[in-house]
Amino acid sequence: MARVAMVTGAAHGIGADASVRLAEHGMDVAVLGADEAAHADTVRRITETGRRCVFVAADVADAGSVDRALARVHSELGDPEVLLTCVGAVDRGPLGELSDQDWAEAVGGPLRGVFVTSRAVVDPMIKNGGGRILALADVAGGGRPAAARNSVVETGLAGFVRTIAKELRPFGITANVVAPEPAGTDLTATATAGGSAYAAGALDAVRFLAGAEASAVSGQIVHVAMTA
Repeated sequence: MARVAMVTGAAHGIGADASVRLAEHGMDVAVLGADEAAHADTVRRITETGRRCVFVAADVADAGSVDRALARVHSELGDPEVLLTCVGAVDRGPLGELSDQDWAEAVGGPLRGVFVTSRAVVDPMIKNGGGRILALADVAGGGRPAAARNSVVETGLAGFVRTIAKELRPFGITANVVAPEPAGTDLTATATAGGSAYAAGALDAVRFLAGAEASAVSGQIVHVAMTA
């Protein structure tokens, strides 16, 4: 039986490409999101690899919604062995102009989505003897106005995966982040359209970290260099 990956943030760009890359390496893929039409091309590309794919409507920041989505993934594909959350940068403007809601969306939203989805897959992964929890992050910020908020997200992701990596190591579950270095790039830039060297390297990192050969790699922030 094929391994199953559950992916969030895969409507377009590098998130979509990462989903397809996992399918190309033999995984069936469940794509979670709020808008089925926005994910139609991703689903098509995955099915064209010969792997099974299902879109599941879900609010990844809502625990009940994620639990219901996970139940459907289990029913249609099986328990996910890989969770990939694709986290994009959110720019709400200069610090002095940020409202409380802006901050919650820029920082709290991405981190909560990673927390809720990661928590949901722990029990099935433990039951099945292991798994991979991955975040693909475009949050380094570089010189963009949102750099401060994006740095908070990246730091939060780093602390989260390092903490759960220690907790989950005895169960054969790894947790890692793939992030750009030294400057952020647009998560909508794909490896195939635009020739992004970061995107191509990030996809290779995701594939490696999702595989059996990365069983000893956990709690790491894998920085993929931006090159011309």
